[in-house]
Amino acid sequence: MNKPLCTFVSAWMLMAASGCVSTTTAIGEPQPEEAALANLNLGVEYLRRGQPERALASLEEALEFNPRLAAAHSTIAIVFEQLGDPETAEEHYLRATQLGPDDGSAANTYAVFLCRNGRWSDAEQFFRRAVSNPRYSTPAAALTNAGVCARTAGDLENAESYFREALTRDRLYPDALYHMADLSYLSEEYLAGRAFTQRYLSAAGRTPEILLLCVRIERALDAAPAASDCAEQLRQSFPNSAEVGQLTAIERNEPR
Repeated sequence: MNKPLCTFVSAWMLMAASGCVSTTTAIGEPQPEEAALANLNLGVEYLRRGQPERALASLEEALEFNPRLAAAHSTIAIVFEQLGDPETAEEHYLRATQLGPDDGSAANTYAVFLCRNGRWSDAEQFFRRAVSNPRYSTPAAALTNAGVCARTAGDLENAESYFREALTRDRLYPDALYHMADLSYLSEEYLAGRAFTQRYLSAAGRTPEILLLCVRIERALDAAPAASDCAEQLRQSFPNSAEVGQLTAIERNEPR
């Protein structure tokens, strides 16, 4: 579940970079809104550099200039999480959704936070809020996040439903394809798993995770040449990955 968080931070960095403004007027006096944005930009940059304490100072100053700046609340929430203060982080995540009720990114990010803390039933309503916003540009991401959250909570039926809905929004969304391939393998629907794996490889290319899953699915289908091909690609492309170690264990335990 770390990925959504990283994606969110990157999104705010892009927003900040495109929204940089002068913080002075013609006579050199800072304006509150401009100063708030400038401090938000600075806080995001410190966060990108892995300096959460410095980011916190800049973001707190941004909120002093503009307490209703939703982007600053969402970003400072990430900082408080990194500093080990989830209670304060949640206050800011929630405040961002209150200040920006039509902000799909804020809703999705708060939902991911709730999911990380084992609160699937609370998270689902915010995932749905993000997806229902027609101006939210990445509904497939929020739907896939919801699927991962449901799966983590043991709600496999809802998880599959969310992954399939994500693929109706973006039929080649890699994360949804991976999870559908994995769920298909676990439910012994191996032909479906093969189809989702092939779609993933076409859309996103090779990763150690999908190649190991390919090996498992093709072995389950008794397709030894295809399994060997995926295994060879895994070894050649990702020789130092944890998945190579898992592959070795699979092959070591196969019947003689």
